[in-house]
Amino acid sequence: MEVTPLTVACSRGNEKIVQLLIDKDKGSDVNQVELMGYTPLTAACNGGNEKIVQLLIDKGSDVKQVDSMDGCTPLTAACERGNEKIVQLLIDKGSDVNQVDRYGYTPLTAACSEENEKIVQLLIDKGSDVNQVDGRGYTPLTAACNRGNEKIVQLLIDKGSDVNQVDDKGSDVNQVDGYGYTPLTAACSKGNEKIVQLLIDKGSDVNQVDEDEKIQLLIDKGSDVNQVGTYGYTPLTAACSKGNEKIVQLLIDKGSDVNQVDGGGYTPLTAACDRGNEKIVQLLIDKGSDVNQVDDKGSDVNQVDCRKYTPLTIACHRGNEKIVQLLIDKGSDVNQVDGRGYTPLTAACERGNEKIVQLLIDKGSDVNQVDGRGCTPLTAACERGNEKIVQLLIDKGSDVNQVDDKVEVDVNQVDGREYTPLTTACSEGNEKIVQLLIDKGSDVNQVDGRGCTPLTAACERGNEKIVQLLIDKGSDVNQVDGRGCTPLTAACSGRNEKIVQLLIDKGSDVNQVGSYGFTPLTFACNSGNEKIIQLLIDRGSDVNQVDGKGRRL
Repeated sequence: MEVTPLTVACSRGNEKIVQLLIDKDKGSDVNQVELMGYTPLTAACNGGNEKIVQLLIDKGSDVKQVDSMDGCTPLTAACERGNEKIVQLLIDKGSDVNQVDRYGYTPLTAACSEENEKIVQLLIDKGSDVNQVDGRGYTPLTAACNRGNEKIVQLLIDKGSDVNQVDDKGSDVNQVDGYGYTPLTAACSKGNEKIVQLLIDKGSDVNQVDEDEKIQLLIDKGSDVNQVGTYGYTPLTAACSKGNEKIVQLLIDKGSDVNQVDGGGYTPLTAACDRGNEKIVQLLIDKGSDVNQVDDKGSDVNQVDCRKYTPLTIACHRGNEKIVQLLIDKGSDVNQVDGRGYTPLTAACERGNEKIVQLLIDKGSDVNQVDGRGCTPLTAACERGNEKIVQLLIDKGSDVNQVDDKVEVDVNQVDGREYTPLTTACSEGNEKIVQLLIDKGSDVNQVDGRGCTPLTAACERGNEKIVQLLIDKGSDVNQVDGRGCTPLTAACSGRNEKIVQLLIDKGSDVNQVGSYGFTPLTFACNSGNEKIIQLLIDRGSDVNQVDGKGRRL
């Protein structure tokens, strides 16, 4: 049976129907698991009806039975529901206060997650282990810190004397849960200053890095283990990522290393730049004198973190002008290539922030520098489609271009990814940038490193205005590009009738063989566009022509 009448009645909280179903004939099975996976008792606990729970237990319900729907035990269901009387009843009837349900919850982590102080107190009084790691990897303390409930955090620390199996002082404030969180990193991530202060007062290690394993660190409160794990936040990177200045200040005052790389690859400074909090960035730089292990100036503004960001490239990516200015003022290298291959300028061009681009150029960024990915600032700006930045790069290249004596950006420069600015702009379909580049001397017939000409790129994009502009500026309508493609075969593949018509009107050879040995007509037939096929035939395509591979239509 998919749903039993008894579980439905228990869920709805109808005592009379429950009593009737149990009493009738041989009575309903109070431990029957329905097809959906619920038991009557977990259904009643979820429903929150104490009398039905009492009735089911009196009739033989198993208080430790795990249902197969939610994986709940009756006790975790009651803790999640927040019903103290049912929790008390289940414990009195033999529920295991440390039982892990199928989804990994213990009653205590469930109660901590639901922020019910009375149930937490009750469970601890009944023997719940305040340091038990549940099946999901949570400890009660990290669960409470994640929720931000100060009273429960204090309670767990104060009430752990008989059940913590660590020491006589209660919850281990440096214990790493199975997710790799410590209570302190959990609290820092949530931005709760009072809990952070409480944990530090109780001995939390402000430099400890979480580990991504189910382990318990059995240490005395106050021990500074400085243990670095494989993965996870440090309290300081967690606080920087959250953007909580008070906690950052508190952690630094307590000795956090402002240059420590956490297990996820963040440094505090890259985390703060990623978050975009200027005050924290300033604080990290100013307050690092005693703890940075780099120099006497504090955070290393050029330090590459393990994710391969520099503070400056990540600030440029995020588009935060004030942080970019601050980092440059503190000595960031405006031409440094980060571990992913970005320069600050290519990052800013991709972001499309004109003020940052202007600032970087004014501070000495090389406008023709090819970054580690092979991208130039100009191709990055063309991809972004920002005309003002394209114009700025061309106009402001006088001192830094290192290309020739013309003191201007090389508009025909092929980047390491084999694009030219013009083929990039044509592929992106930006007419104004195409016009600007041509006006500045872009070669309309130049083949880029991929083999593409501006005209074939525009035909593939399907932008009629750009095609018309390129032709008007001298593009060869019959030029075979490096891939063997002609503008007409590109247009036929793209199924744009107007461009096909325009190219033919401008002199494209309707029988010219292009890539793969195909003619425009074979491309059109492959694309299945009847109007283009008819147009080509009307303009002289040879329907009996053998293509380059000896095939007829």
